[in-house]
Amino acid sequence: MTDSELLIECKAGLNIPDSVQAFDAVLLQKLKAVKNYMSNSGVAASIIDTPAGTGAVVMGVVDIWDINGGDAKFSPAFDLILKQLAFKSVGVEEDTNA
Repeated sequence: MTDSELLIECKAGLNIPDSVQAFDAVLLQKLKAVKNYMSNSGVAASIIDTPAGTGAVVMGVVDIWDINGGDAKFSPAFDLILKQLAFKSVGVEEDTNA
């Protein structure tokens, strides 16, 4: 799933109409940060690109959407799903050209 497609999903998760573009830049920044966090936590890129991965990205973006500086926290639900996806990623081959 492309970042543009993920952006639409994140907007839906935040009840922001797709036609509203005022938040696109900050949402893209947050979704890239969540994807990077997931990757650094052991979730394979191919897993992030599944429906479960998309749901986790959206949940993570919603978690950090309205934060104060230095107060970023992911929900326990996000952490649980992240651990499950990381476990599922064990043994998944990654494209070494990525």
